Amino acid sequence: MTKYVLFDLDGTLNDPYEGITNCIKYALSSVGIEENDPQKLKSYIGPPLRNTFAKYGFDDEKCEELVAKYREKFLVTGIHQNVTYEGIHEMLKTLFEHGCKIALASCKPEGACKIILEETGMLKYFETVCGATLDKTLDTKPAIIGVALKRLGVSEDELEHVYMVGDRDMDMIGAHENGVHAVGALYGYGGREELSGAGADYLIENPLELVEIVLRKDGE
Repeated sequence: MTKYVLFDLDGTLNDPYEGITNCIKYALSSVGIEENDPQKLKSYIGPPLRNTFAKYGFDDEKCEELVAKYREKFLVTGIHQNVTYEGIHEMLKTLFEHGCKIALASCKPEGACKIILEETGMLKYFETVCGATLDKTLDTKPAIIGVALKRLGVSEDELEHVYMVGDRDMDMIGAHENGVHAVGALYGYGGREELSGAGADYLIENPLELVEIVLRKDGE
């Protein structure tokens, strides 16, 4: 039987800290805010940008302006500032060679996701890449996971063979809303408390632990 594995991008496949935080600081500086708190900045990796800027009290219109400002810098420099986590390539290669269907489900714009996967040498393993749309018609993790499942052609009977891997609570929540297994990546940005609290079915300390979970025989 076919196993399906969906991945978040930031904090799960790669560490985007430098690129994302520099772009957030760039956007905030445009409205006179200097944000240098590393804990705050870390917490902004993963959730939609509009949610991040709303934390500073801005209304929807201003949040959209800040998102545009963020992308102004991201498309030039930030998109290229990613470090692939150790073990990711080996893990993807192993799953791929065992016949798993692999997809991306990220809140990052789809075009940017494809560029990052191509630059980091991961795109060849992916059956489909599903990201957010710039017009906001698709920008929540549950909805993005749902679209990824449709693109993969997963039937209801196959949902028990699907794993969603991510490092934030929204990844776990989105997995369960779509009826698939939720795997929390502890090496990312969410942490054990956040992932367990959001209902992670499995927690992994490193990418290679995922291989054992996905490829184990059913019933074990």
